[in-house]
Amino acid sequence: MEHKGIVTTVEAKKVTVSIVAASACASCQGKSFCSMSDKKDKKFVTDVVNQEFTVGDEVLLTMRLTQGLRAVVWAYIFPLCLLMIILLTLLSCKFSEAGSALAALTAVTAYYFILYRMRNRLKKKYVFEIKKLG
Repeated sequence: MEHKGIVTTVEAKKVTVSIVAASACASCQGKSFCSMSDKKDKKFVTDVVNQEFTVGDEVLLTMRLTQGLRAVVWAYIFPLCLLMIILLTLLSCKFSEAGSALAALTAVTAYYFILYRMRNRLKKKYVFEIKKLG
């Protein structure tokens, strides 16, 4: 995964990079004719070692593919499996549909809460590499 960005702040060993995340519609030729275009400005803070950056530098942020796939699994695949397993198990045990759905949604909510509480530990595993362009 690669994104071009611009350095917005430089601190001791950290650099903040701003990238523009564009959906498929944002790069479409006809985006001015519809209201579906979507662009978001995102900021990433990354550690730098043995590199010099200044505000305004154009950089390339990269993340290994395995890290991106692991993030997708944690954010989407596990909660979907959790939801389906709990829902189908409770329905097969003759629980009501509403009760089963509520239990499954509660479990997924608890999962995302735990994931949120582990965010600082997970940040250490997902590292962007930064490279100056030009």
